[in-house]
Amino acid sequence: MGSVGVLFLFLSLYAGLLMDVSTAQMPGIEYLHTGCVPSIIHRDLKTSNILLDKNMRAKVSDFGLSKLAVDGASHVSSIVRGTVGYLDPEYYISQQLTDKSDVYSFGVILLELISGQEAISNESFGINCRNIVQWAKMHIESGDIQGIIDPSLHDYDIQSMWKIAEKALMCVQPHGSMRPSISEVIKEIQDAITIEKGAEGVREGSSDEISRHSVHSSLNLGSLDLGASEHYLSIDDSIARPTAR
Repeated sequence: MGSVGVLFLFLSLYAGLLMDVSTAQMPGIEYLHTGCVPSIIHRDLKTSNILLDKNMRAKVSDFGLSKLAVDGASHVSSIVRGTVGYLDPEYYISQQLTDKSDVYSFGVILLELISGQEAISNESFGINCRNIVQWAKMHIESGDIQGIIDPSLHDYDIQSMWKIAEKALMCVQPHGSMRPSISEVIKEIQDAITIEKGAEGVREGSSDEISRHSVHSSLNLGSLDLGASEHYLSIDDSIARPTAR
């Protein structure tokens, strides 16, 4: 089983594949927040903790730093633990852990997936940005979505990418109260997937039309299939479930 981080080694990805990776891990996170009693805060979400099985289904792993929430309490007071680049700044300052700390980390993962960049990079973000959040925010707020999209991504719909980028920015807001719940994030990403797959259908239809014309021409262009359904990862709501401690 390999991590989502391994995907960054590929030179080329279909946009639909990327989106299915991003959404496949969310039901597992949602289960921690809403399906467990008491709920569980993972506290160390990052690309290396999102594992892909042999069927390329994403699963949340590594619950060594997870915390049980306290029923009726707005937060859990805790010594700060986590990974630099993914760590919720509000939690870092206040030492008050909430489920919105996981949402922040997931926002960073989304930015990594659409950009192909790591969470922290001294070389990629320039002197004015210390991390992927600052770098992405600078581009997105200026309307430059193309400035953060991984150039190796192929055949993506710009509207679906905007949806993901904007939702990622909401996830990494400085205050937890400003961030969406993971359930709200799931809905937005699924909407983006619907847009992307609809756009892919149009592209495939155009490719088929080109192929049909090529049969009747001397150019023999052949089929221009831009992405069949098998390139997509299945959305799996299973999770490597933790043992309550």
